[in-house]
Amino acid sequence: MAGTYLYGFTNRQFQAGAELRGLAGAPVEAISYRDVSAIVSRHPVQRLVPSRSNLEPHHRIVRYISSVTTLVPAAFGHISETDEDLLAVIRDNYDEIRWEIGRLDRKCEMGIKLSWSVDNIFLYFVQRDAELREMRDRAFGNRQPTMPEKLAIGERFEALLQRDRERCANALVNALSGVAREVSPSVPRVATTVCELAVLIERTAIAEFEAAARRAAALFDQNFTLEYSGPAPLYSFVRLRLQTDQRPTAA
Repeated sequence: MAGTYLYGFTNRQFQAGAELRGLAGAPVEAISYRDVSAIVSRHPVQRLVPSRSNLEPHHRIVRYISSVTTLVPAAFGHISETDEDLLAVIRDNYDEIRWEIGRLDRKCEMGIKLSWSVDNIFLYFVQRDAELREMRDRAFGNRQPTMPEKLAIGERFEALLQRDRERCANALVNALSGVAREVSPSVPRVATTVCELAVLIERTAIAEFEAAARRAAALFDQNFTLEYSGPAPLYSFVRLRLQTDQRPTAA
C-alpha cells in the first residue's frame, strides 16, 4: 500500500518543482492545511531501513528545501498510511507547527568543532599536569601498576579532560555569542574532540559567523584545530513534538 512519506513542514507558499524526486524516485509534493504545507512523496507503508539508498534522498530533499525556504525537517522514516492521516496530524498540531516555522524562519544551522591536534592526548595532559605526571611515573616506575593505580590515573585524566573541555567550550560559545541565536552541543565521541556545537544563526549572518569563528580560532594555540561547516538544515534546533492518537512523536 502506498503511503505518505514526510520530509518536513514549511509555509504553504512553497511549491515543489517537478524535478524534485524523493525516496525511490517518487515525485515530491506538498499537502497543505491553511498556511502550512507538509512536504511528502509516495512510498509503501513499511519500516524503512536507514540505508544509504534511503537516507540520501531524504537528506537531499531536506537540504534543497532548507536552502530556498524555512523547513522544519522531520526525522528519517515517518510514513502515514494516507494523506488524511497526515492532515489530521497537521490539524491537531497546527498551532505548534506554525509556531515552530515562525521560530526558525530565515535561520540556518552552522556546525563548529574544536579538537586537540596532538599525537597522544594522554601524554599531552601528562606534560601539562604535575599531579598526573607524578601518578604516571610512580605507577609505571620499573614495575607493573596495580589496578587501583590505573583507575586513579584514569580518573585524574578524565577530570582534566572534562575541565578543559568545559573551559574551552565556554570560551568558544562566548566568542560566537554576538551571532548565535541558540547553541546545541553534542557529546564528544572521541577523546581528542574538545567540543562540537550546532549554532543557530540568521541566514544573512553566515559571513558574520565565519568571521567570529576565525576570531575564536585565535583564542587557542597550535595544539588545537577549529573547523566549521554549513549552512545546514535545522535538525539540531527542532523542538516540535507532534501529538498523535497513539503517542507524542518528534518531527
